[in-house]
Amino acid sequence: MLRFLDIIENIALWTGCLALLIMGALVTGSVLGRSLFNAPIPDDLLMIGLLMVCVIVLPLSYVERSNGHIVVTVIADRLPVRVQRVLRIFGQLIFAAFMGTMGFVIARKVPSEFEQNLYYDGHLEVPTWPMKAVFAFGVAVFLLRIVTNIIRDLRETDQDQAI
Repeated sequence: MLRFLDIIENIALWTGCLALLIMGALVTGSVLGRSLFNAPIPDDLLMIGLLMVCVIVLPLSYVERSNGHIVVTVIADRLPVRVQRVLRIFGQLIFAAFMGTMGFVIARKVPSEFEQNLYYDGHLEVPTWPMKAVFAFGVAVFLLRIVTNIIRDLRETDQDQAI
């Protein structure tokens, strides 16, 4: 299970990296098109904004796996290890509740937006549902990682009690 989750996280990370490269290409192409031909790429700002969802949400699980989130531990580092684990679990639960709520609300919108064929106003009529589905997927993978980390921390806390 963990190996499969690692593979999904790595794919999501590299997809986010690819989205960042595409964003750079869109900006470059639009600037060159505007400068040289007085014709930017249509809906460039919309597409860049939508790709930002991939750049932000897809790597979240990978960052959680590598403990790469920004944390301030000036006081917590001075507490016993067991208390640190409990605080880490508490923080993960709060973060999971926050992100899970956002993911759930957005995931609920995807089927209706797909059925109604909703799109963003612009030349290309970009549909609204794909990036919302990507957001929901990224949050779901992130929540799976948080659950596995909480289980790991609970096991380590149980081992500390046994010793």
